[in-house]
Amino acid sequence: MQARTPPIDRKQMQDMNQNTLLNLIRQHAPISRPQLVSLSGLSPATVVSLTNKLIERGFVQESGVAESTGGRKAALLEICPDAGIAVGLAVRGFETTGVLVNLHGDILFAKHKEMTLRHEHARGVELLADFVMELLTHIGCSMAQVIGIGCALSGYIDARGGRCVDSWNLDWHHVEISQPLSHRLSLPVFIDNDVSCLTTYEKLFGRCKDSQNFFTVSLGRGVGLGLVINGNVYRGATGGAGEFGHTVAVAGGRRCECGKRGCLEEYVSYRGIIANYQEHRDSSSFAISATNMQPDWAMQREEEMILELLKRADQGDEAARLAFQQSGERLGIGLANLVNVLNPEYILLTGEGTIIERHLLAPMEAMLRQHIFSELGISLRILIDPLMSYENWARGAAALVLHRFFASPILPLHAQ
Repeated sequence: MQARTPPIDRKQMQDMNQNTLLNLIRQHAPISRPQLVSLSGLSPATVVSLTNKLIERGFVQESGVAESTGGRKAALLEICPDAGIAVGLAVRGFETTGVLVNLHGDILFAKHKEMTLRHEHARGVELLADFVMELLTHIGCSMAQVIGIGCALSGYIDARGGRCVDSWNLDWHHVEISQPLSHRLSLPVFIDNDVSCLTTYEKLFGRCKDSQNFFTVSLGRGVGLGLVINGNVYRGATGGAGEFGHTVAVAGGRRCECGKRGCLEEYVSYRGIIANYQEHRDSSSFAISATNMQPDWAMQREEEMILELLKRADQGDEAARLAFQQSGERLGIGLANLVNVLNPEYILLTGEGTIIERHLLAPMEAMLRQHIFSELGISLRILIDPLMSYENWARGAAALVLHRFFASPILPLHAQ
């Protein structure tokens, strides 16, 4: 027998309606109350009552009046950006970037801090909590102004359960984060895969905010994917959706750091491009090993190598040109498979650090277009954001908080 859904009480219904109006104001500001009635389906009395409460609490402000249609001019409403602050953390093995953002998603303050979190999951919550307090203290922000904390981590993240299932960058496995950090700071805490965080920001405030179906692909040390399907960030049954880098590119191929063989990441990431080059030109000066090497140092070294390979490709080095071409072609085939399954409106390609230029992108798009089924590629747009700063990754983490603040119909607004 199917379990019955418990009835929604009056307070929950009010919270749902309030969040609906808040989100509509965010999307369509400046907007009048009559327009909110039309878009929300709520009664005029309900819209007037709830918007007045939002104004009293400082989340919404009046910003002029609409053009007259023959009667009394209606006041226009918009979000008050300084009514709340969201904290975003981009958590890496040996450095964490933190930002404070307002309700418009604008960065108010950012700070990079060296801290060793790799292998240190037992101390991780305390280190992150102390860093949050540093950020708030720097701008004189009180805890009452904070609506929540978001954390972006690489790997397989169970966003609903608030735990890191597997992150090889951090060497964290089955680590609880949201609940202990929330208990430590008495604030709501949300975590997600770092590329899903970027995708959440893009859906709320970015170039794809009006799109219902798109995905974000991040290239760099790894290969990440964030999905928006039917207007919502898609995380899968257990939070593991988006492991594009661990789809099989070559059966039985190169060994990946995840332990499997032939993962796309080993052919498209920095180390994949470097391996391509080594296969075309035996060059001991380009040999790289992770043995006894800290991941952040290894990544910096890989970025230096990629910059050198870009230079060599520009100067006519055929092996360097082929290294990028092969990675681009494999990426294009992988993206074509995604397009054929998901039929997106946009693909947003972004970089983790070093700019990957035409040597990879041109063969990628050629192979992508070649393998798209039927007419699925006619209206497909590819957006390139070739260099993503770590502040933007942290801003993506803060977008987790803003998403819940604006869109959650069940959770009441913080700071009653």
